[in-house]
Amino acid sequence: MHALLLRGYVKSMRIDETLRRAAGLFVELPEPEPKETKPWSVMDTPAAAPAPRQAAPASAPARTVEQIVRETPGPHLDEIKPLATPSAPVIDSTGEVNFTSIYSLANLPSSPFSAEQVLELLATLPKELPIEARRATVNVTVNAMAKATGVNADAIVADASRKLAALASYAKSYADQASQFITRADAEITALQAEIEQKKRAIDDAKSKQTQLVHACTAESDRLDEVLEFFSLDVHPSKYAGPTGR
Repeated sequence: MHALLLRGYVKSMRIDETLRRAAGLFVELPEPEPKETKPWSVMDTPAAAPAPRQAAPASAPARTVEQIVRETPGPHLDEIKPLATPSAPVIDSTGEVNFTSIYSLANLPSSPFSAEQVLELLATLPKELPIEARRATVNVTVNAMAKATGVNADAIVADASRKLAALASYAKSYADQASQFITRADAEITALQAEIEQKKRAIDDAKSKQTQLVHACTAESDRLDEVLEFFSLDVHPSKYAGPTGR
């Protein structure tokens, strides 16, 4: 297999493996924070009792990433199949890949707080911060945005998962098309190389025949010249002319 084709095939397989692994990850997200209850006051009627303190938000049952995607509005992972087409290039003149174009081809829904924005947020946190502390920080940010944007952790998980599925599908589609193109191009190159070798042999044969023809014609001309010399006078330019015949 062509070396470049093999590298592209291996990389597309790695994306598929990442997607399969990610789809099977278990996620345990906290339930939305309950609304605040009115605190008990001495101004309440004697019969009123203090409202019990709300327990800390419990985590929802663990679900796989694939389950979360299925429960979130938008396509399921196995429905995301963007195709690589010449009419919709995603690589610009500098060689940069426009991932947004890939996601558009996959018709992915927009997210009020995208997976990329989560990565940007994580990049601002100290690297030495424990994973649990980073998760808590992100949860606080998401909860703060929930009322204004309607975003939640499920939507972020679904956004990242669908984008991963789009990348895997597009990379496979592109690799398949590249494989077909490389196979055709290699076959054409092989045919051209065979034609080149044939032309080289024809050139060598022409050179050989040229040498043979010139040698034979030279010899035959010398032989015919003997007839002319035989009937000519022994004067210049005859080869039989002596010194006195000049």
